[in-house]
Amino acid sequence: MLKRLLRVTPYFILAALTAALLAFADSYSFVKMMDLMDIALSGDMTNFRSASIDLIVMAIVLVPLCILVAITRALYKRKANLTIKHYYVNGVFNKNISEFQKENNAKYISCLTNDFNLLEVNLIDSLYEIGACIGNFAAGIWMMTIVSPWVILLAVGVMIVMIIFSTLTSKPTAKHMNERSTLFEGYTSYTKEMLSAFHIIKSNNLTERVQENFNDKSEQVQQKGYIVDRFLSYIQASENIIIGLMMYMMLAASGYMAIQGLITVGGAFLVVQSMQKVMWPVMNLSEQLPKMFTVKDLIKKIEKTLENEDNYEETQPMPSFNESITLKNVSFGYADQETDLILENINLELKKGGKYLIVGPSGGGKSTLLKLLRKYFNPTNGEILIDGYNLKDIKKNDFFSQVANVEQQVFIFEDTLRNNITLYKDYTEEEIEEAIRKSGLSDFVKGLSNGLDTMIYDNGKNISGGERSRVVIARGLLAKASIIFLDEAFAALDMERAKEIEKSILALEGVTVINVSHVLFNETRSKYDKILKVNHRQVEYV
Repeated sequence: MLKRLLRVTPYFILAALTAALLAFADSYSFVKMMDLMDIALSGDMTNFRSASIDLIVMAIVLVPLCILVAITRALYKRKANLTIKHYYVNGVFNKNISEFQKENNAKYISCLTNDFNLLEVNLIDSLYEIGACIGNFAAGIWMMTIVSPWVILLAVGVMIVMIIFSTLTSKPTAKHMNERSTLFEGYTSYTKEMLSAFHIIKSNNLTERVQENFNDKSEQVQQKGYIVDRFLSYIQASENIIIGLMMYMMLAASGYMAIQGLITVGGAFLVVQSMQKVMWPVMNLSEQLPKMFTVKDLIKKIEKTLENEDNYEETQPMPSFNESITLKNVSFGYADQETDLILENINLELKKGGKYLIVGPSGGGKSTLLKLLRKYFNPTNGEILIDGYNLKDIKKNDFFSQVANVEQQVFIFEDTLRNNITLYKDYTEEEIEEAIRKSGLSDFVKGLSNGLDTMIYDNGKNISGGERSRVVIARGLLAKASIIFLDEAFAALDMERAKEIEKSILALEGVTVINVSHVLFNETRSKYDKILKVNHRQVEYV
């Protein structure tokens, strides 16, 4: 992730340079104030007018510089945030389906919200602040050299003391930050679960119990946040005491030098201003450095969520599907133990263009068999061959380009009906209309005022369950895939509509159809080449 952030280095440099330019311009205006003060005390009216004009010009110049600093800072933050978020989302979609499914996806939501908010504050913002601090510190040192080089030594000493202090306090801060991140992950997971089960909670009078659990988890998160904030307050208070003492020493020294005539009154004024220029970066650095040091553990935690346990390298391309899918002594279990096997020693051949119906009791292994055929999981033992090549070796993108999936668990994007059917791919109007007709969506589309350009909201909340299912069936028909997998695809449809759509799918020539279903229609039964029953770890022909 940090390597990806290096890509925004030009934007960071631009933002830091504009901040430094503003710091030096502001410092130059204070030098002009020193000159104006000394001229005023000397009673030189001619030079006073000239110095006043110079100061007014500097004040005008500072306005566009401030705007430029704000723009470059916002541009840097935008690029940095987009870079790390794009990196993370790309990493999530490089996860294996099997590993993603067995994990709670709330941890990814927590990373993209809570953890990335912390990264923005503790890394992206802190990097900018450190860059700005360097510019302001340099400007302050320059101001001091104009008055007396001896003042610089004390300023550098203050800087060294604060860096040492920040380093010592970073480790306990990082520990608390990491613990809070873990608590947020559990909090996000519970909140997601609570809102997803809203109707169950209400209908079963579980509101009081759920609210108590939510309040307990909220208390834990807020308590940890309180501990972190309290600890940071102690650190900041200690820093302020140290810096305050140093500043009083420098003020006393500059006052003494003015009394002794070593510097002018204007010079004493400039020392005070330069002290602010130096002390503000020191104080800010002492705040930002501990934040920066806490980021290391947080990034490790985020990177951990992107790791695949199985890094098996797929090398076999699959430009087309031509012959058959063959299962040889295939066994599968979610744990590598004989007693946990769901399927055992399955031998099966599914030919190109064949139509296969898979039936069996709930929990018998139908969906597991389909997941193996879909390449969601690899067999525990045995092998699945496609045209003689091991499915495990075939590249995922090549395989997925050959298949279409129609499932009972429907997902609808918040977009137009057209994009939900085409899944953002290019098809002719004739192809889209044919898929709509075969999926039974024609009357539904005609009844919409905007037709295919009608917006579908929030996973299809503005359309019925049957219409959502037909949209997914239209996707499968439109994909013109070599293999169509159906998983209880007709469960949300009325019987007549289900029969009609099933006939359309079974009539597709050269397409292998593998349908897992509890429903078996007598009218379409004869159109299947084979009916397979999955039960007691075995697959048998009916």
